[in-house]
Amino acid sequence: MFRVADIFSLSDFQRTTREHIRRLRETGRPEVLTVNGRAELVVYDAAAYQEIADRLERRRSVAAIESTNLEADPVVVAYKRDVDRTLLRENLRRTVQQRVENLMALQQLASEARRAGDATL
Repeated sequence: MFRVADIFSLSDFQRTTREHIRRLRETGRPEVLTVNGRAELVVYDAAAYQEIADRLERRRSVAAIESTNLEADPVVVAYKRDVDRTLLRENLRRTVQQRVENLMALQQLASEARRAGDATL
């Protein structure tokens, strides 16, 4: 999982922190920090960590849904046949923050449309 080139001592990390931060950002790979030759810490770039956290959240959500073992409603099954799931998948690839921002933009659009409709009356 980890490359030998990505293992450093904690003292080396402390001496050359800027170099480590640059490498973390460029590669997106974690670095293992050792103390007395034993792995003690793993350091990630924030963007790489967020991606991992988002993937884990999606996997947990899917696992929770799959474990419910509910029978499908025949009406839902009939509607699902004709649903294009492209937009659903695209939305699931977004982070929670991106989804909230998208929802806020849609709410603002709806509010402006409501005001424009009221102005024409």
